[in-house]
Amino acid sequence: MFFILLACSGKNKIPSGIIQSKEMQNILWDVIRAQALSGEKARKDSTINEEAEIKILIKKVFEIHKITSLDFDQSYLWYTSHPEMMRIIFDSMNIQNQRQNDMRFKGGYKTFKGDSLK
Repeated sequence: MFFILLACSGKNKIPSGIIQSKEMQNILWDVIRAQALSGEKARKDSTINEEAEIKILIKKVFEIHKITSLDFDQSYLWYTSHPEMMRIIFDSMNIQNQRQNDMRFKGGYKTFKGDSLK
């Protein structure tokens, strides 16, 4: 029985060198937003190459989070090989998105004086 517990206890432990789950959640959130922004920019301006814009914005995301693309790729590969951990990250991102949408609809976001939507 002891060996079964010992074997299961390390199952979800994130190894050193892998981005911790909360930080990975934040990075993935920013990567998804960067992809959406690049698509939006490309739709508004036909001179913008969407694929090139995605690469530029994701590079900026990595700089903000002080990681390299190799750090991200290795961590992403680890999380995809541990679907229970990835599911937790995506569930948390979904809740974060729902909270932000709720705040928008309930007027939680204040407009500022220069807001053109007034």
